[in-house]
Amino acid sequence: MSFQIDFRMMLTCEDTDQQEIVTGELIDHVEDQLSAGVPVERQIQALAEVILEMHDMISPEGETVH
Repeated sequence: MSFQIDFRMMLTCEDTDQQEIVTGELIDHVEDQLSAGVPVERQIQALAEVILEMHDMISPEGETVH
């Protein structure tokens, strides 16, 4: 079964050392997965699904668009 994900969101982002660390760790994980042979498309889908789930956790009901 296949499905499409189309989402848009506005984020207020921080430019801090702590954020750079978290971003770097996520990049390292994705690079490890790609090196292990996980297809790029699978990684992109997983990241999109995680972003949507996390956004649902922090967004007031009714504001989520996806």
